[in-house]
Amino acid sequence: MKYLLNIFLILIFSHSTWADDISSNGLICEIEQKESKRAPNKKLIYHFDVGNVYAVQVSKQNSPITINKILVSEYRYDNEKIYWEGENPAKTIKYYAEVNRLNHILQLEYFFVSGSKTEDSTNKTMYCNLLNWNEIEASLNK
Repeated sequence: MKYLLNIFLILIFSHSTWADDISSNGLICEIEQKESKRAPNKKLIYHFDVGNVYAVQVSKQNSPITINKILVSEYRYDNEKIYWEGENPAKTIKYYAEVNRLNHILQLEYFFVSGSKTEDSTNKTMYCNLLNWNEIEASLNK
């Protein structure tokens, strides 16, 4: 009985540690393509906090920069991936996001949900860095 109790406690503590490695962290993701002055690399920034995922918008027009977090949805995770759903502000495009927890590759699948393009979908792959929120803020202030 004592051994079963020890195994049970280890499982509980390892599960809460597993959850904490996502919460308070975020992703800075880029589409891998050649950089040019006309078309710089597109970056997406996400922040995970207490079961919610936020899209991070940065405005560098002011000094200091302005950072806004917009609630996207709740995220879910398992041993291999973190996943969530979102939509654009006009609610015309919905997307499904999935991040591989080992290599931090983000797979996005976009669906048009209004107009004549409801059947169309687009897939994008982005390469991400998993960072804590302080590291993300520091990289944005450079």
